[in-house]
Amino acid sequence: MLNKPKKKTRARSPEKKAEQFDRILEEGKEMFVKYGTHGFSTRALAQKLGMTQPNLYNYVKSKRELWIAIRTKYYNEYLEGLKKIINEHQGSYTELFYKISEYFLEFSSVDYKRFQLMYLISAPPSKKLGPLEKSYKPFQLTKMILKITKKAVEAEEINRSTAVELFYSLYAHLFGAAKVEADLKLQNKITEPITGDFYTLSAKKYRKYILREIRDRLERSRINNE
Repeated sequence: MLNKPKKKTRARSPEKKAEQFDRILEEGKEMFVKYGTHGFSTRALAQKLGMTQPNLYNYVKSKRELWIAIRTKYYNEYLEGLKKIINEHQGSYTELFYKISEYFLEFSSVDYKRFQLMYLISAPPSKKLGPLEKSYKPFQLTKMILKITKKAVEAEEINRSTAVELFYSLYAHLFGAAKVEADLKLQNKITEPITGDFYTLSAKKYRKYILREIRDRLERSRINNE
C-alpha cells in the first residue's frame, strides 16, 4: 500500500502573520499585567493563544523579547501622537506643555495596562541577547520634553533657574495622576477605594482638577508672571 503524500500546510500571508503578531502582543500585555514579570510564562501565553510554544518562538524568541516588542509598539503609538502635537502647535511653549499633559493623561486613561507596560513593569531578565534587543534603542521621552524646556528658557518664557524643577514637577504630577485616575475608575474594585461618606470624586472631575493644577503651575513659571 502506497503511503499518502503529506498534506502541505498553507503558509501564512504577511497580513495574517502581522495579525497574529498583534494578538501575541495584546495577550502578552494582559498576562504581563496580571502575573507580573516573574509570574508570566511564554508557555501559558502560547496555550492562551492556541499555539505551540515553538510556534510562538517564531514570532518572539523569549519573554524578554516579547516585553521589548510590546513596549516598542506602544511607545511608537505614543510618539506618533506626541510628535503630531509638537509639529502642529502654534503659540507659547507653556501652552505646548499643557497640550502634552492633556495627551499624556488621555493616552494613559484609554488603556492603563498599556501605560503599565510602558512605565511600570520591568524587563524580564535574560542571559541571551535576542534579535529585537540587538536593535532596541531606549526611548528618551524625557529628553524630548527637556529639549522643549530648553527652548522655553531660550525664548525667555520660563526662568532658567527653575526650569528643571518645573519639568520634574510636571513629570510627578502626570505619573501620579495617571495612577489615581485609574484607581478612581475602579473605585469599589480596589482594596482601598478613594471615596468617603462625604465626598466622592469621579475620574473625569479629577482629570479636570489635575489639568487645572498643571496650568496654574505653568502660568506661575512664566517669567512675565514673576
